[in-house]
Amino acid sequence: MKRLFYILPILATLLFLTSCSENEEVGEYDNWQARNQQYVDSIAQLANSGRNGWSKMVAFNLVDSVESLNPNNNHYIYIQKLEQGAGNTHPLYTDSIRVHYMGRLIPSVSYPQGHIFGKSYSTYVFNEATDVPALMAVNENIIGFSTAIMHMVEGDRWKIVIPYYLGYGAAATLSNGIPGYSALTFDVKLARIYKYKGGADTTWH
Repeated sequence: MKRLFYILPILATLLFLTSCSENEEVGEYDNWQARNQQYVDSIAQLANSGRNGWSKMVAFNLVDSVESLNPNNNHYIYIQKLEQGAGNTHPLYTDSIRVHYMGRLIPSVSYPQGHIFGKSYSTYVFNEATDVPALMAVNENIIGFSTAIMHMVEGDRWKIVIPYYLGYGAAATLSNGIPGYSALTFDVKLARIYKYKGGADTTWH
């Protein structure tokens, strides 16, 4: 009986700690770097085995800062081709483009589909009939995004996953609310290419 009196408080303490642990809320960005790496690793496994239409490509600009940020020395972005375009030329780094896009972070507590940090869509659903694609220079984007764009043709629509070291890096980006070490997922459709110094009318119509 004495032994039981000693054991009961211990069991009660363990139950209390377990209950507290289960009731603790997971922070939006707790273990953010590790969670992002796990997400990228899961996509990399699909790409390496060619499952679900995923593949990978090497980033085009391996600068020293990128090299030092990536401990595994793998400079890949990951793509899933959603639509095949009818174009036959690729944008160059010096060209301008019009693209439909939506950019998300990985899923989190408040955003099970990933926080949307940027988009060209007029709503939260892509509607090519009404949405006006964003006009931008290829070379004004992050390395991972530019790499993908330079492999696309007009009409291509891809899902793109970009590791943090080919995106905005380890530092938080306050202007669009992107925490450091964030992997980025984009849904991108290349609508038009404007050649460098081509003098083309970039008005969308």
